[in-house]
Amino acid sequence: MEKEKQAVAMQLLKADEANGVTLEDEMYQQLAGLVEANPDIGVTDDFSIHPIDLVDTKAGESVLLFIGINRLEKPIKNIKFEYTTGVKTNGSVDYVFDREEVSLSESFAGVIQPGHAIPFTIPVTEEGGALLQLMTEENKVVKLENATFELEE
Repeated sequence: MEKEKQAVAMQLLKADEANGVTLEDEMYQQLAGLVEANPDIGVTDDFSIHPIDLVDTKAGESVLLFIGINRLEKPIKNIKFEYTTGVKTNGSVDYVFDREEVSLSESFAGVIQPGHAIPFTIPVTEEGGALLQLMTEENKVVKLENATFELEE
């Protein structure tokens, strides 16, 4: 019998907390609404990432906003992985990210508690942003490889 998934709660990034951001911040409130509306989000007994949206930063840079979801039974930290995503067209793949190295260090993200999610972003080029607009369930290519993290005892 599969255990029922508990709803996920948003967790403040350590870097945001250091800058005076709170869970009442608009972005955190929107993400909290998203995870509350999708209680099945994330992979049971694993850490997973979920792309949310292409957003523009205050500095005018385009970034892809993600949430990282800890559905393990222990807190985790110092997460690293390579992320690939692209669009399949005519037998080839146009990449938005090709083995992009992502590091969610403890100094940036903190220790992610079980049943919690954190936001993070990856910068996107103009071409990458255009490709994301063309992406569908049928033509998308997504890979998360060489993932490592530390369990907190």
